[in-house]
Amino acid sequence: MVDPGLAWICLKIVGHLRGNYYMSTDKSKTSQFPDLPSAKKFCLSVPLYESFTYDTENANPFFSLEQFGGTLDFHCPGCKQHSVFTVQKNEYNREGHYSNYIFNLHFHCSRNKAHQALFVFRAHEGILQKIGQIPSLADLAIPELRKYRQVLGDERFKELSRAIGLTTHGVGVGAFVYLRRIFESLIKSAHAEASKDSGWDEEAYIRARMDEKIGLLKGQLPDFLVQNRSLYSILSVGVHTLSETECLAAFPAVRLAIELILDDLLKQHERQEKLKSAAKSLAALKESAGRADA
Repeated sequence: MVDPGLAWICLKIVGHLRGNYYMSTDKSKTSQFPDLPSAKKFCLSVPLYESFTYDTENANPFFSLEQFGGTLDFHCPGCKQHSVFTVQKNEYNREGHYSNYIFNLHFHCSRNKAHQALFVFRAHEGILQKIGQIPSLADLAIPELRKYRQVLGDERFKELSRAIGLTTHGVGVGAFVYLRRIFESLIKSAHAEASKDSGWDEEAYIRARMDEKIGLLKGQLPDFLVQNRSLYSILSVGVHTLSETECLAAFPAVRLAIELILDDLLKQHERQEKLKSAAKSLAALKESAGRADA
């Protein structure tokens, strides 16, 4: 059962994230035209078809996006590594910014100009959207996530990839479902480890709520997860209460939280691997020294 108070708080947070203060009764404090995302964020973070309002009375309210002249740093699928992408300058269009106006930002890789990226935008009757891009957001994000495969395993890593892929197509609730599965798998793994202890109380664990289970497993879980155990409730609110749009708005924050948890697990994993390697090397040296003494 989702706590109604927590659901209200999540809705409030999501409303703030989107610049949409629909929970407020004082309409005079609401900004009619919230700031548009930066060109970097619009290209590399904002999902397709997410809508942003702009002032149609302004001569060109998204000039800084349309005429972006900087560079973007992201994974190049062609080079298979990070690269700096340089924008190809667009001609400025002084008309038609309000009705079905299509424009794009076209980039090429600084290592190989044949490797290109394209981001397509549409402005129509006060609504600005990104309507297409190559490479996709998932193509850009997944190479950064591959390091987590060793702590998640193949199946859970696929779920993390699917969560990100779904958000690129505007599916927020489904993405939350996958992130919650990952969270639950971390708890399950910690439980399996903790239950090996002779003093473990399985009955108490079965009766406990999720936040209480996390407390019982704090010795086997990353500190960030233990300190932010409300993340599970937030994911559950997303699955059962929030809309697609609200989940999409909240997704970057919950994804970051999941990644921080996985970063902690990755550090633990790498330390364990180093300890194993050091122990093996020292054992080999000891054996070699023993033979020399003989």
